[in-house]
Amino acid sequence: MKETKKEKILDAAARLFYTQGYDGTSVRDIASKAKVNVALVSYHFGGKKGLYEELMTQFFEGYLHVIKEETEKISNSIKDQLLSVIQSLIEYQSAQHYVARMVHREMTFDSMLVRELMSTYLRKEKHDLEGMLRNGMRRGEFRKQPTDLVVVHLRTMITIPFLSPHYLSELYQITTTEPYFIDKYMRHVSNWIQLWLCVEEVRNTPAFLLPRSIS
Repeated sequence: MKETKKEKILDAAARLFYTQGYDGTSVRDIASKAKVNVALVSYHFGGKKGLYEELMTQFFEGYLHVIKEETEKISNSIKDQLLSVIQSLIEYQSAQHYVARMVHREMTFDSMLVRELMSTYLRKEKHDLEGMLRNGMRRGEFRKQPTDLVVVHLRTMITIPFLSPHYLSELYQITTTEPYFIDKYMRHVSNWIQLWLCVEEVRNTPAFLLPRSIS
């Protein structure tokens, strides 16, 4: 399907906001990269600020939609459901990695927009992840532990490939946009969940391999 001018503007803005930052990017830069008339940026988004906010909210709307879709599917276990959510979120971010990188970086700053996004979208993400963890604990699949810290670990694994791609590329020669990355990464995530969350794995793991809180 042919990309619309509005989509071209969004794509150009995501790339420029990521590489040059919000303040370092002008409306003229965006229009030039998108190969559109500069007036179209104001026409579609009301200016640079509106375009920036549209990218952020559009990303999180899709992000939460992925979680909703995966949690509504029938799974054999909470572990399978959790892994499905994580993999789908990794794939979602990989498909639009410039936007994902921009959004995650911008969310490290303190602003009115970031606070609104936190309270609207990330609070919902927190609620959904905690719900899966508590459900797994109630069903005896996951061992009981602080859900807040587990959510922090899970969210770090979900976002770090797109928050710090240069770190992974420069120090480990890992390219997070390559197809092989998701398969390799998900094997690691699956092993982590199996060892640190699943009750059965805890029973079968030697005590010296476990953290003190487990053993």
